[in-house]
Amino acid sequence: MAQVYEGSRGIDRLSSTDIHLVQECLNAAVDGPFFPDWEFHILMGLERDDVRQVASEWPATLNADTRDLAVTNVLNNLLGYPHKKWEAKYEDSSCPNLAARLAPTP
Repeated sequence: MAQVYEGSRGIDRLSSTDIHLVQECLNAAVDGPFFPDWEFHILMGLERDDVRQVASEWPATLNADTRDLAVTNVLNNLLGYPHKKWEAKYEDSSCPNLAARLAPTP
């Protein structure tokens, strides 16, 4: 059984809303139209199935390093890849407000 490392790595500072948002992002990265198979490992540093495993365990984990790599790279790449194509990328997706939710402007 996976265990949560809440006392370390900042997970204890996430609200239930944040935890749900990260779950949505992990699922979107794995199952959505955002990252082609041929490029997924290059962008994420993990195979799609590894990120899928993290998503299935989130926020618990059997491997905190893999979880942290997956979450960091998924969030960064959902916000920044491909560059300057935000509108086209999210137009027909299930995550149209992702940028506003992840990086709200003051």
